[in-house]
Amino acid sequence: MKTLTDVGLNKQAQRFADSIHHAAYNLDGVPQTRPIFKSVVEGDIVRIYVYFDDTVVGSVSNVQLVDNDGDVVALTDRVFTKPQSKGLYVAFKYRFTEMEVESVESL
Repeated sequence: MKTLTDVGLNKQAQRFADSIHHAAYNLDGVPQTRPIFKSVVEGDIVRIYVYFDDTVVGSVSNVQLVDNDGDVVALTDRVFTKPQSKGLYVAFKYRFTEMEVESVESL
C-alpha cells in the first residue's frame, strides 16, 4: 500500500534539488567545478542543469552533481566536445516515486 501523497513526493524532490551545491567535471582531464545553472522541480520530477559557456573549451567529461555535504550524488559518463562558439547544457532528470515493499525484512 502506497502512503506518500503527491505533496510528499514533491517535497522529497524539492529537498533533493535544494541539496545540490555545485557540479564537478573534468576539462581535458583536469578537475573543475561549476555552479548549478538552474534547478526545476515540477511535482515529482527534478531537473538540474549545468551550463558551460564560451569560457569552457575542450573535452568535458565526468560531470557530477555534488551535494552540500561534498558527496557526489549523480554523474554522467558521457564525454562532450565543447567548442568556444557554442554553449553546452548537461541536464540531469529524476522522477521520485514510492516503492512498496513486502515486509521490513526485505529492506
